Amino acid sequence: MSRVDTTPTRSLVVSGLFCDKDHARGSDCAYRVDWSINPHMRAGTAVNLRRACAQHRALVHQLRQAGAEVLHVPFVHGAYDSVFAKDNALLLERHGRRQALMASPRFGERGREQEARARMLEGLGFEHLSPPHAHFEGGDVIMLPGSAGALLGYGQRSSEDALPALEDFLGAPVKPLRLQDPYFFHLDLAVAVLEDGTALVCQEALACRGHGLEGVEGITRIIPVPYAEAAAFALNLVQVGEVIILGAEAPWTQALLMRLGYRALAVNLDQFHLAGGSAACLVAQLHSRATLGAHAHAAVARLVS
Repeated sequence: MSRVDTTPTRSLVVSGLFCDKDHARGSDCAYRVDWSINPHMRAGTAVNLRRACAQHRALVHQLRQAGAEVLHVPFVHGAYDSVFAKDNALLLERHGRRQALMASPRFGERGREQEARARMLEGLGFEHLSPPHAHFEGGDVIMLPGSAGALLGYGQRSSEDALPALEDFLGAPVKPLRLQDPYFFHLDLAVAVLEDGTALVCQEALACRGHGLEGVEGITRIIPVPYAEAAAFALNLVQVGEVIILGAEAPWTQALLMRLGYRALAVNLDQFHLAGGSAACLVAQLHSRATLGAHAHAAVARLVS
């Protein structure tokens, strides 16, 4: 039976794949794989930019068809991984204010895009907040349904020490999960939490006995996903209401999602898999918080100052 979606329109931020500035186009002006900062990447791997652009357009088309509002930020010159818009910041809207808690990437290759991305988010109406002193990247944060808080993956790209700053920003608890498999360097490669509270988990990627998600507020059920499908980016998905978009064919996961009542669509994003990313990595969701406690108000004031 198909679900009836009564949730408001999702606002999603995606990045361009090449420079749109008025300057001579060079090799630093477009997405490519030029360094190796995760096991999926091989420096100098040839990316078919025409194919990558077509795949990205197909993803954006499916997001819009599903009812999402898609906001665009430009590619950051010379920062090839800036196409993975989720990693730059955690985006939140509350009481009509849009805020971006900027990330503090572990690798300098990702850090080079942050200043420019903060300005770009300002152009979309976001107030950008200084990053935590500890490392954290957007791909390691998974929001839980409602106002239950979030999950933080740590151990490879993000630090558990970032947890207090994230809790202050969200005004809600954040559950840390240690990642142990280098191929799952961000939590959104190993775990997906659907809006009904279903958690899809690659248990082998997490260091916790079992998975560490039992009893976490907002999670209603936990379903293990086969390692092979998760390693092929099956869990790096984007949900827009009853539609769930994956960046690769994943027969087991797609069949599961359909049994749960969702429309599971696959958009081939293999040109982005070369850099270790897929659908969720390419999309930064603007999360909504209707309420904000006094503790969080004080913490946000500190971050702004």
